[in-house]
Amino acid sequence: MDQGLEAAFRYVERLLFGDETRPGLTLYDLERLVGYPFKGEGPLAYTLPRRKGLEGVQAVRLYYYPKDPRLQLIVEIVDQKGEKHLRHFRWNGLSWEEPKGSGGELKGTEKRLGLIQVGEDYFLGFPREEAIELAQEVRRGTAYGAKYLLCPRCHTRLFYAPATPTQGISCPRCGNATLLYKALAGTKEAQDPLEALKEEVASLRKALEELSAYLRRKLGP
Repeated sequence: MDQGLEAAFRYVERLLFGDETRPGLTLYDLERLVGYPFKGEGPLAYTLPRRKGLEGVQAVRLYYYPKDPRLQLIVEIVDQKGEKHLRHFRWNGLSWEEPKGSGGELKGTEKRLGLIQVGEDYFLGFPREEAIELAQEVRRGTAYGAKYLLCPRCHTRLFYAPATPTQGISCPRCGNATLLYKALAGTKEAQDPLEALKEEVASLRKALEELSAYLRRKLGP
C-alpha cells in the first residue's frame, strides 16, 4: 500500500473510531453528513473535504446504505492512479465494526458516478445527491473554486469531481472536443460540516459540564 493511501485509511479510522482529541463519528453524525432521511432512502454519499492526511489521494467518499442492516457504510478511497479502494463498516449500536464475508457487493459505487444533468449544467463523477447539491450552490453563487470544463461553442459547463480524469471529454451538448478549463471565482470557503459537527459536540459537552457543576453547587456532593 502506498503512503498516501495508507495515510488516508488512517484518517478514516480516526474519523470513525475517534482518538484522544475527538470522539468517533456516530451513526447519527453520519446521517447528518449525508442528509438522511430528508435526501431520500439512499444510498447517500458524502465526499470528505481536502485536508491534512488526505493529500496523497484524489478523493475519499462515504456511502451510507440506511436500508442494508449488514453493510451500512462503505468508505471509498480513490488513489492518485484513479483506482478505488473500498472498506465496509456496520454500526453495532456503540461503534463501527467491519463485517466479515461482505466483499464484492459494491459495484453500485462505480455505476452511480456517470454524467448527470442538473438544469443547464452537467456534472461528471459526482453521486446524484452531490451533483444536485453542487448545482444549488452554483445557483446561489457559493460554489467557490468549483472546477468545470467550458465549451466555447455553446457555453455548456461541465463540472467534474476531483477524482475524475478529464482527458478526451467532449461537450455533452454539441460534441465539441476542445473544452476550456475554468473555476468559479471566489476565495470564501464553505464551512466544513465535520468541523461544524465537532464544534457542536464540544459546545454540548461544555454545557453539560456547566450544568453538572451548577447542580453540584445547588444540591451538594
